[in-house]
Amino acid sequence: MGMSETTSVANFTESYASFNRLVNSLQRQYIELNDEFTVQNERLVQVNKLLVAATSETLAATEFLNGILKSISAGVIAVDKAGCITHFNPAASRLLGIPLKDPTGKLYRDTIPVGEPIEANALRASESGQTVEGVEKRVDLSDGSRLYLSVSTALLHDKDGMPSGAVEMFHDLTKVKKMEQEIGRLAALAALGEMAATIAHEVRNPLAGIGGFASLLKRDISPDDPRHLLVTKIIRGVDSLNQTVTTLLNYTRNESLRRERVDYNGFLQSAVDHFKADNPAAVVSLLIRLDHSAPHNALPVVLWCDAILCRQVFSNLLLNAAEACRGVGEIVVSYRCLPRQLAAQRYGDRIILGLDETLVETIFSDSGPGLSREAEKNLFAPFFTTKVDGNGLGLAVAAKVIKAHGGDILARNGKNGGAEFVVLLPTLLDTSLRALNDETEIKVES
Repeated sequence: MGMSETTSVANFTESYASFNRLVNSLQRQYIELNDEFTVQNERLVQVNKLLVAATSETLAATEFLNGILKSISAGVIAVDKAGCITHFNPAASRLLGIPLKDPTGKLYRDTIPVGEPIEANALRASESGQTVEGVEKRVDLSDGSRLYLSVSTALLHDKDGMPSGAVEMFHDLTKVKKMEQEIGRLAALAALGEMAATIAHEVRNPLAGIGGFASLLKRDISPDDPRHLLVTKIIRGVDSLNQTVTTLLNYTRNESLRRERVDYNGFLQSAVDHFKADNPAAVVSLLIRLDHSAPHNALPVVLWCDAILCRQVFSNLLLNAAEACRGVGEIVVSYRCLPRQLAAQRYGDRIILGLDETLVETIFSDSGPGLSREAEKNLFAPFFTTKVDGNGLGLAVAAKVIKAHGGDILARNGKNGGAEFVVLLPTLLDTSLRALNDETEIKVES
């Protein structure tokens, strides 16, 4: 074997040994990596279990929170730092009249009416860092409705304690505002009632004496004696004063409404029929015309009211209209159930409507001389009258009854002359939507 061959064998042997060492090293590294993989895989399994558990807890907490937001009656709106809406619950949708899924992800300022005061909302709280609690806010909705809310706001923070947005919670105060109005009305009537009771006591006793002595004088004076007429006028004056005191006491008395379900179409016809029967001299003839083709004849407008008191009001309005026409001309009674948006736009400054209410508008119009500017302004004030022999309490009593029903009454001049008396009565949407925009006319001709 030559030197070259010996060298080649040695190189091969050394290379083979190096290869074996490399293979052994790779095998050891493989075994170590496999052991490490097993350990890491076990750790990953544990981490996955923890993650699944945490995810389940997070989902449960989210579902629990969503359940709370869905079930509470208060409106809740949350925004992030950019002013985008992140939460908007069903109560907020119902109160603000905004579809539930529309606002999420949109800017608060482009979606939610801000209202007054402007700082009482989540967007302003997020921007300024200033919160409010129990602030009364007025919001004008897109349909013309006016909403009164009690609003509280709070800041939101992330896990590091940094500001992440704000949330606002609000309650509907509309019913509370209506109750406040009713309490104010009752307080005014109570004060007037005390005054009326005092007047009745102080006036009726002398009146009784005057009336009694006048009756004795009339008995002793011959009908041909000129003094007989004077005594007769005294007795009539006493009766008139006594009637005024009685009417004043009736006006100040707190009426207890006996509400019942009333088909308004039939009720109006009945009211006109009663007026015709009770006041034959007021008009020469009374023609009632109902539009039987109107859809509301099949789907009537329904009110929850005191039928007796409302009939008295309508009879009073018909009598005033007949006297204004002086036996010549025309009286038209029309009504319609207004869409909520139109009712809010037209009469929202006079009546606070609940979220489930709209108005029935009844108009009594005549072809008489119309109203003076002073009469338009003061016609429903106690003791204001345009009649020579009136006591000024008839329309005041009518206004009192209508307001006790949560409605209102107003007077104005008609577009084509004459006067118009508009009676507004609230009705629930679920009973009145069936007759929106329909109108019936009842004509009284003489």
